[in-house]
Amino acid sequence: MLVGTREFAQSARKQGQLFNGTQYWRNDFFRSSDDEVCTPQCYLVEQFPDTVNPTHFHVQNQFQLFTRGAGTIGRNPKALGAYTVHYAGAYTGYGPIVAGPEGVDYITMRAFRDPGAKFVPQQRAALRPGPKRHWASEALQPWSLEALAALEAPVHHAVHGPDADGLAVDQIRLPAHAVTDIPIAPAAVAMFVIVIQGNVDRDGRRLGHLENLFVSAHHAPCRIRTSDSPAEVLVLHMPAHDPAYA
Repeated sequence: MLVGTREFAQSARKQGQLFNGTQYWRNDFFRSSDDEVCTPQCYLVEQFPDTVNPTHFHVQNQFQLFTRGAGTIGRNPKALGAYTVHYAGAYTGYGPIVAGPEGVDYITMRAFRDPGAKFVPQQRAALRPGPKRHWASEALQPWSLEALAALEAPVHHAVHGPDADGLAVDQIRLPAHAVTDIPIAPAAVAMFVIVIQGNVDRDGRRLGHLENLFVSAHHAPCRIRTSDSPAEVLVLHMPAHDPAYA
């Protein structure tokens, strides 16, 4: 289990630029081990206004949670906003991500470290045969703090799945002074828990807006609690690497 904090992300903030000139800030929420067993990634990308992240793919499964600004994704453009969830399986091309006039921010999450984007058509030869998979939600709407405060107990809402490979997305709402256990979807290898409203506590650590937990299947379920105020979290369940790409 790893804890992603805004403090660490700010300390690790660095600017990058793509081959087409697109600029962005990258904010890593935690530093994971370099071993081959536990190498998760979780970082916030702040893509500059009116820029394009071209079509590309990765060799690992990943989620993206769009958190601020607006834009589009795909050749048949799908509108993006907070909190759109996008999933792309390994070796599945996606994009372009086109940022609007205010830019667009998104958290990228992987259970295993990826060596970096491979752009299409330039690196098409690196694609491997196997299943290609996309999924994207509509922008998920947080509840008002008044509605959260009126809850008598935590509410778990299934946004998507669980699918046979473990892909699932849940939205969990908690009143003040509540405790809930978050189970992992069957077949998933890990899950990311991201705070989108309020604060939650885990093992004495308080997590605020966009701070997060990485939980491997071996360490699930994950227990979180609220103190004096309600909260809302998203849970993204990561599928295992498809055997075709072993």
